[in-house]
Amino acid sequence: MISSALKLKLVAGLLLAVAGSASAATYTNVPAGATNGLPFAYFGNAANPSGDSPMVGQVFSLAENSLLSSFSFYAVGNTAASFQLNVAQWNPATNAQNQAVNAVGSNLLTSTFNAVDTYNAAGGYTTLSFENLGLSLNAGTKYIAYLTSSDASVTGIQLSRTQTAADTTGFGLGHAYASTIPGQGWQLPFNGNGFLSLQYTAVTTAAAGPEPESYALMLGGLALVGAAAKRRQNKQA
Repeated sequence: MISSALKLKLVAGLLLAVAGSASAATYTNVPAGATNGLPFAYFGNAANPSGDSPMVGQVFSLAENSLLSSFSFYAVGNTAASFQLNVAQWNPATNAQNQAVNAVGSNLLTSTFNAVDTYNAAGGYTTLSFENLGLSLNAGTKYIAYLTSSDASVTGIQLSRTQTAADTTGFGLGHAYASTIPGQGWQLPFNGNGFLSLQYTAVTTAAAGPEPESYALMLGGLALVGAAAKRRQNKQA
């Protein structure tokens, strides 16, 4: 007979082997806090020629299959507007980083995620945080996380943006926005002054494979269960 304690160990080992371990990663290009100076990306629902775009976001790619847990953008000043987050595949037909007219796929988030706005008075910016996303994303596929607002009065929101030689986080591929000019589609601007990216913080969780100890425990447990079953058969024979 297998003792209750041993049975518990076997069950625990099997669960460990199946679940494996998980590692979290944080990607951010605002390690010292967002900036409230130029350049800006303008977001809002005002009509042309306001300069607003009703959809503004960040194109990104992951090095491994991951769950996107949270995403944050940063707005200049103290904003109290209603923001929603969307995540879609970037250029789904080609998966290219940029082309003459860019496109995005359908929204991959099954629920509406509204921002939690947190104003930093010392820094002069508002963090737009979207938590508990739980969105499964594939390695090597290009995605875009972008803002929208269901409030028609939202206009002139200045989103904090960087202008550097390159995005060094290993995550971001550039700031993009939906042009309100017919025929232009989504734009992924790069200019002579460098790489343009929204300031962001993203947290992902990557499921790792089972540890060797979990494999050993699982195999040992299966062997013990098999031996116990064989003994019972022999006694009944």
